[in-house]
Amino acid sequence: MRLNLFLVLVIVALCTGCQASRVVVKQPLNSDGEVYLYLQPLPQEAGKLRFELAAVSALRNDGVEVPLTLVRAPYSGSGPQRQVLVASGVLAPGRYRGIYFKAKNAFLQQQEGEAALPVAGNQELAELPFDVVRQKARVLSLSFKFAESLGAKGAFRPVFSLFFPERPPVNLTGYATNFASNSVTVFDKRSGEVRHVVPTGQGPRAVLFDRSRLLAYVVVSGENVVEVVDISSHELIRKIRLNNGDAPSEAVLTPDAKTLLVANTGSNSVSIIDPTSNFETTRLNVGNMPRSIILDPAGRKAYVFNTFSNNITVIDVISRSVAATLNTEASPVRGDFNRRGDKLYVFCQWSPYVFIYDTTSYAITKRLYAGMGISAIKVDGVTDRLYVAKTGSRLVDIYDPFSPIPMDSLEVAGWPGYFLIDAEENNLLMVLPEQNAVQSVNLVSKKGRFLFDTGSAPFWSTIMGER
Repeated sequence: MRLNLFLVLVIVALCTGCQASRVVVKQPLNSDGEVYLYLQPLPQEAGKLRFELAAVSALRNDGVEVPLTLVRAPYSGSGPQRQVLVASGVLAPGRYRGIYFKAKNAFLQQQEGEAALPVAGNQELAELPFDVVRQKARVLSLSFKFAESLGAKGAFRPVFSLFFPERPPVNLTGYATNFASNSVTVFDKRSGEVRHVVPTGQGPRAVLFDRSRLLAYVVVSGENVVEVVDISSHELIRKIRLNNGDAPSEAVLTPDAKTLLVANTGSNSVSIIDPTSNFETTRLNVGNMPRSIILDPAGRKAYVFNTFSNNITVIDVISRSVAATLNTEASPVRGDFNRRGDKLYVFCQWSPYVFIYDTTSYAITKRLYAGMGISAIKVDGVTDRLYVAKTGSRLVDIYDPFSPIPMDSLEVAGWPGYFLIDAEENNLLMVLPEQNAVQSVNLVSKKGRFLFDTGSAPFWSTIMGER
């Protein structure tokens, strides 16, 4: 297990560079459960109010208070109006009465300027009986009560109502993996609201949807497994076990959902799995430290990006054999295909270029200068436009298929580590690892659709209706 964890942390360091030192990887749930508190946007009448929470705790039926970890303390009615993660925590299984909130300061904008409000010294209980179940997570939604919080004499006390969020409709479901907090955030891809959290084993990375059978495959790197989750109920139904030391990184599922290919960073191999029987039918040796894997649009060839051997292994999915090896610049990270599948776009960790390969000859036909620190790329399967993100930059550059320089750009909330496109809504979704968030921007209007908080170190996301 220690070796597996070491390999996982190496992968994180490679993927996030200097940001990796800030990531604290927690232990998976064993005998406990956990709770997440998400606050809905503050009401309009709270536009002139700002306040800060001092503490949040869960109240057990036996009267014991269990402190939760504050994720966000200050709040402002004039700030961005979106759902935010307030607090979370690991709790012992059992029945709970509700959540205590305590504030430490509050201010109200008045005609003569902002005035400090007296703050009540006692805690305020938001009552809602809920159960904590072993190895399960509970999401509670909060609604802020403005009039009740100010009180008759102007003294501020944080008054919230609690309610259970509805599960998103299956066709609007999205998942985001949280590497450091060992969980999957379940969200509504249209509203961007978080509705549920699925605990996982240590170090979840990629997640794939089998849309026909409504199954999600979560690659759990630190435990050498692929966890299979029922999308309708968001319950773990089984685990596909790999070999000790495999440290799986990413996976792809063929269009007919009959073949799952998993890149194993720790053993320099790819496992070819029958997802109906949960058995590995073939194992292929690839290059050194396979970091990611993608599938061509036809589902016939898989491309494995080998970080330490500076090459890409091409696997023939039908014959289950290695078809070719492409040499690359130092440390290839990931790639994407154009809509016809005859061009492969590749970026490497130590190169300022995006390389374009011909998928027939495997030769480089073009290179686009994008600058150092490329963190993610995405080719739109409809327009063939290329989206390029860079570590530390809030600008996403947009390249026309025929232009060597960016034609436009998007300004986003943080640097993206992963892209995906919602075909139904025509939105670009971005995983923002430094902000612990996922953002959606419409590709036509370029306006932000939503931004929501995830767990720690989000790595990957997938949605129903992805292209």
